[in-house]
Order: sequence, then C-alpha cells, then structure tokens
Amino acid sequence: MDTNTTAAAQKIRVDFRVGRGWAWLVYTLIGILLYQLFTLQRPGFGEFRLLLEGRIFEWLRSLLLYYFVFELLSVFIFLRLTLLYFSLGRLDEVALSFKGWLLHQLRFLPLVLTAILVFGPITNGLRYLVVFYPDYVWGDYFPEYFFTARMYVNYLLPYLVFGYLILNFNLFLNYNEWNKERFSRLSEALQTPEAPKYLQYVQAGDDEGTLLLPVDQVWWFEVEGKNYMAVTNGKTYGIGLTISELEEQLDPELFFRVNRAVLVQLRFVKNYSYWENDKYILRMNDDKTEFVMQRTRLKTLKERLNPGK
Repeated sequence: MDTNTTAAAQKIRVDFRVGRGWAWLVYTLIGILLYQLFTLQRPGFGEFRLLLEGRIFEWLRSLLLYYFVFELLSVFIFLRLTLLYFSLGRLDEVALSFKGWLLHQLRFLPLVLTAILVFGPITNGLRYLVVFYPDYVWGDYFPEYFFTARMYVNYLLPYLVFGYLILNFNLFLNYNEWNKERFSRLSEALQTPEAPKYLQYVQAGDDEGTLLLPVDQVWWFEVEGKNYMAVTNGKTYGIGLTISELEEQLDPELFFRVNRAVLVQLRFVKNYSYWENDKYILRMNDDKTEFVMQRTRLKTLKERLNPGK
C-alpha cells in the first residue's frame, strides 16, 4: 500500500487473533462477571447477593460450577462463530477513518444478535440436564431453562459489551501491527545508503601535500623497499597501506595481485605473454610498465579478465 495515500483512503487487513488458543477461558470468566454486574439492579442485588452477604464460598461455587463450566460452551461457540464470520470476509478489513471504524462495528452487530440464538438453547439445555439429573420435570425446565425472550435479553447486554470489547481489542492489535510495518517501511526508505563494501579512497601524499585518492584512478599499487605507492596516469603517491591490506580492502573483481610487490587494476592491463621459466609478463596500458608474474597466478588472472567463461 502506498504510504503517501491519506489515512482516510487506506484499508488494513484484519484477522481475529484474540479468539485463538486458550484465552477464551479468561474471556468466559470476564463475560460471566459482566453478566453478574448487570444483575445488581435486581431485588436482592441479583447474582451478587451471596457475595454481599459474606457467603463467599457459596458464591464462588455458584460462579464456577453453575455459570463458568456451562458458559465456557457459550463463549467457545461465540468465538468460533466470530472466526467463521471473519473468514467469510464480513470483518476482514477496515478503512482508517471514523466512518470505516463505525461500519466495522455495525457489521459485527448481526453476529452478536444471531450468536445468542445459537449458543443460548445449547448452554441452558445442557445446564438443565446436569443440574436436575436424573429428575427431569417440565416445570423445572420451562420457563427457567427454556430459551425465551427473557433469556435472550439476559444474554444480550453482556455479549454486546463482551463482543465489542473483544472486537476492538483485536482491531487495536491489527492496527498496531500494521502501523509497525508501515513505520518500518518508512524507516527503510529514509535510511542512508549502505556504506560501500570495498575501499573507495586511499589516503595518499606527494610533495604538494596529502589527499584522498579515488582508487578507480589508480593503475597499480606497488612496494619498493619500505615505500608503498599508488601510481596513476603519470603520477606516483606515497600511501600508508601495505599491499596485503589493500588486497583485503579493494574489490577483487577490479584489482589483481600480480606478485608480492604489485597490485594492479585490471582495466588498465593491456595484455600478458609467456616469458621464461614458467613466468609471464603483464603489460600495462602506458606501454612501458611490465610486471613479472608466476605461472601459478595465470589461471586466476584469466578468470578475472574473462568472468563467466
């Protein structure tokens, strides 16, 4: 996606990652506590009556055995349906604007309204079968455990809150990841070019002073006694690097070690020919400079002068 496009015109891909793994166990407990909070306005403070009366263990037993065990199934079904909803493309992208966010929220609403119709009868039917086993009586099942409008309403507000918390937390994770990738791409685009891999300049000096000499102007480097020199077209400079150091730092595709004392730039080599005693003569383009090369170096020279052959 073009990073210069305005945010309002951009869309990001969204997947439902918070519904995977075992996190739904925690979601279940959060959902149940939300539901119980919504019952505080009932006479006797609803589901929190036992807790407020100090009967903590009874409240915990009710929370874990009567609600948590069975509502695990509700949350599991809800999250599976949400994953399916995402996979069908209903919520797989969102525009980066308030309108895009709002449409994303509205597209999620039909899922919440429908999901309750799916898991409500299953969860409460199973709860009735376990709690009243083996004494099943219609009067116990209906209307308390039969799926009615009242039961639907009891589920509606907690799952609206729970569902939209999950949806927007998931959206936050997707946006955060998209933003990190976008920032990474921008950072890469603004990075300074990578430093050259090989030596581009060598510090050199002559009677006039010191300068940074571009290596592409050097015809060859050589050593005489303890003096290391760089030779250009008609001029010689003293340098502070040895031939071995130069060989390590210069591009091997451009420079060739003729012998222990000389390193030449290949584009300034005119030709070579056999001399005597398994030795060759290497001639430079100035038509006067020649270097002696051992036969053992010939194969490498040919490969450098004719790459790919």
